[in-house]
Amino acid sequence: MILPALALSFFLAAGFAQADPLFKADTFYLDNGMEAVVLENHRAPVVSHMVWYKTGGIDDKTGKGGTAHLLEHLMFKGTKKVPDGAFSKIVARRGGEENAFTSADFTAYYQNIAKDGLETVMFLEADRMKNLTLTPEDFAPERQVVAEERLMRYDNSPEASFAERKRSILWAAHPYADAVIGTRAEIADLELSDVLDFYNARYAPDNAILVVAGDVTADEVKTLAHKYYGVVPPARNPVLKRVFPAPPNVKTRLEMTHPQAKTKLVTKDYIVPSLNGEDKKLPAAFEVLEEVLNAAHAGVFYKKLVAPRKAIAAGASYNGFALDRATFSIYARADANADEKSLETALNEAFDSLENRLTDQEVEKAKKRLTASMEYINDSPETLANIVGMTRVLGLDLNEILLYREKIAAVTTRDVLDARRYLNSAPQISGVLLPEGTP
Repeated sequence: MILPALALSFFLAAGFAQADPLFKADTFYLDNGMEAVVLENHRAPVVSHMVWYKTGGIDDKTGKGGTAHLLEHLMFKGTKKVPDGAFSKIVARRGGEENAFTSADFTAYYQNIAKDGLETVMFLEADRMKNLTLTPEDFAPERQVVAEERLMRYDNSPEASFAERKRSILWAAHPYADAVIGTRAEIADLELSDVLDFYNARYAPDNAILVVAGDVTADEVKTLAHKYYGVVPPARNPVLKRVFPAPPNVKTRLEMTHPQAKTKLVTKDYIVPSLNGEDKKLPAAFEVLEEVLNAAHAGVFYKKLVAPRKAIAAGASYNGFALDRATFSIYARADANADEKSLETALNEAFDSLENRLTDQEVEKAKKRLTASMEYINDSPETLANIVGMTRVLGLDLNEILLYREKIAAVTTRDVLDARRYLNSAPQISGVLLPEGTP
């Protein structure tokens, strides 16, 4: 499963804790280098067990796009101890659920299960960390499954195809330009040896983070982690700091038609600092800017575009979770009979209006909405495990979560306007997606 950007945005907006901790986090390391984080939450007798690997689509070799994602699928094919298909059946029989997702920067596997099933899923996950058995008979059908996924989710989806083309233009030679799932040609050319090489080089305890959230204690998890993960040998590969190329300083445009498009869509995407950047102030300002624009029935875009019926939908998104830079995006959608030029003008005018109309009161309300959502962080062990796992796998300190309330509180109206002005000189692409046959 490819991790959608929307999910990342949800975690960023809805899941941060305040400095007066809303959760308890205990971190320890195994002798083989594996990091583990335990998040106690005794509201219900359930646990969320996750393993995050510090590898994703950006580690695919040139011409071998989709390797990381295909391996994610093949990780369910079994080991000598747990044959093909047994992993999911064992979890289901215990009333649990499991899945996995791949992004450009990381790959994660998870199980949500009753507390008494934790040892079982820990055994299963540790077993396939180094004992995966793959044959040509396993490989070929799963590669076809991924090819069909590519066809369904990207090639037959107007907006996914549009987003993919925009991304390739905006990021150019940067690895974020490439589709995590790979192109059709790349998927067809992948061989079993490509996946095995990736697995042997990158799946190891010293390249992974264990996160367990729910009705457990740190001592309970330590005992099980040493028993199952502690015996997995480390890769001991040298840790190389990734050096990303600078994205081109572009200001460009893409107009595209698609036979399955039913509405007209105009967008603007900008490359901006992430939580991993040197500037620690801008990400919080972009988060507040997103809320100012995006809030249901209260945001600028609703008031200026949706309420007056200039658009049927409009919004903004910022995803600060990235190893390198991030993306800030805005969009507006109208029906097929609308004039796309008028729609684009209306979107730009609504965005530009912030310069003269943004008030301290609007910013304070946006900040209150963001911080209020943090109160629900402990309602779901899975949500908390996702937030903490994503934070650590990207090399971010847990204070990025614990101090987030203070970061939001410190954002001023001037900071939000500075973030808006930052976009004027940022690499950017304007996009228009139209139904095929539009004049």
